[in-house]
Amino acid sequence: MLKKVDTEIVYKNMRNVLKGAKEGEVVTRFAPEPSGYLHLGHVKAVLLSYHYSKIYKGKMILRFDDTNPSKEKGEFVESIKNDLNSLGVFPDKQTNSSDYFDILRKYLE
Repeated sequence: MLKKVDTEIVYKNMRNVLKGAKEGEVVTRFAPEPSGYLHLGHVKAVLLSYHYSKIYKGKMILRFDDTNPSKEKGEFVESIKNDLNSLGVFPDKQTNSSDYFDILRKYLE
């Protein structure tokens, strides 16, 4: 049987990993393209992003990289969110890359 880990003890021992990081100011993101299911590489990336944000009492953003609509499906978005939930990863915010197209266009102009 798995034993529950006390994250406060683990996090306390990891607080000096990101040199110069300030508590409450660390923001990480996980940006999968919803064109398939998560694999082990995704899991490693999201767990690092999530736990570093929590170690420093910051935030983690789930940003769907929805810039290739010919490959993306709502089925994959839901699958990714369900997988994150089962991993105990609860993002503070969810966005899409396409949410920022208008502002990026203004910057470019």
